[in-house]
Amino acid sequence: MDKLVTRSTVSSQFVDANIFPVHASSLQISELPLGGIIRIQGSSKDAAFRSAVKAALAVDVPPPENSTSSADVRLAWAGPNEFLCFCPLATEMKYEQRLSRALVGHFATVTLVSDSRLGLQITGTQAASFLSKGCAIDLHAASFGIGHTVTTRFAGLPAMLLRDEDGYVIYFDIGYVEFLMKWVVDGAEEFL
Repeated sequence: MDKLVTRSTVSSQFVDANIFPVHASSLQISELPLGGIIRIQGSSKDAAFRSAVKAALAVDVPPPENSTSSADVRLAWAGPNEFLCFCPLATEMKYEQRLSRALVGHFATVTLVSDSRLGLQITGTQAASFLSKGCAIDLHAASFGIGHTVTTRFAGLPAMLLRDEDGYVIYFDIGYVEFLMKWVVDGAEEFL
């Protein structure tokens, strides 16, 4: 019988540890360890849905292209009537159960998707310049401030880009990890 091993990160399987994570003076890129991600689908126009989500997570349902957060939960708009709840892996089941209970009787779904995503943290003075190589989003602070979130294409792949106090976080489907890690290493080379 095969032995299953829990993953925390996967980038080391595809790129040399000598070149990733990127630790240049003006750009830092690292893989986020596996965290909890819960997909919530329901009518954002429905006040009862918004109230139920807030009761479960203690954060407001964000407007389009934004996120809201508390000490250990970030709720991000992912598209019309779809949101992603980011939380520590240790608390994902607690929040999934709270959401499932709160949304009983609503036209809504709650799904754990933690294992299906790869997250990268991108910081430093050249973070926006690096990201601009892969997407056409205006990343100037006036246009893409803290809490802003957008679904877009990065390096030709579907992605979710979030702005936080430290810089940027970008999420991809885990199936793209090999292509993405090679693209990131190549794209970061000019900043080293």
